[in-house]
Amino acid sequence: MRAGIRTIVTAALAALCMGTASLASAADEAVSPEAKQAARDARLKLASDGLEKLYQLQPEARAAVEKAVGYAVFEVDSLYAVLFVGQSGKGVLYDNAARKHTFMLSKRVGTGPGAGKQTTYQIFVFKTRQALDQFVAAGSAGGDIGASASTGTGGIVRSFNPSIDIYQVPVSGMAVQASWGGTVYTVDSDLQ
Repeated sequence: MRAGIRTIVTAALAALCMGTASLASAADEAVSPEAKQAARDARLKLASDGLEKLYQLQPEARAAVEKAVGYAVFEVDSLYAVLFVGQSGKGVLYDNAARKHTFMLSKRVGTGPGAGKQTTYQIFVFKTRQALDQFVAAGSAGGDIGASASTGTGGIVRSFNPSIDIYQVPVSGMAVQASWGGTVYTVDSDLQ
């Protein structure tokens, strides 16, 4: 049994490393201005789609987003393999006061029992300027420590920062999990 768990965890870590390596090599390639704008447009559409799906499921969320200091929308791919949790995502952070957006990436590593693979929208609503600034510290990287639980495609996410509300909206896949871990959010310098 222990050897089986070790094999699954090793395979999951290897897959995460290979995925990171392929992302790094893809980032090294030159991107045309047209391709860069297409990627920006796709990211903005992703954020719009995520908000629309949230508003369909929880209409009261619209008021929270509109009156917030800012908000962020990420599309996150998650893998839960026994005690390993890996996530990567892309998204957009909106500063409502400055009326500007910042393209971002996310990576999460954590632990907790679970199995499955799923894609979700994660929508962050920042109630205070300090929470927004903390999320993107010094304009380059920020983070959050959180815990989540889900069965199937739905679930809840809790930030340990009371000035941030997080909504999780299912897109595809299924997972049964209870996990905790840390997430790093960075500015996507390729699209900025």
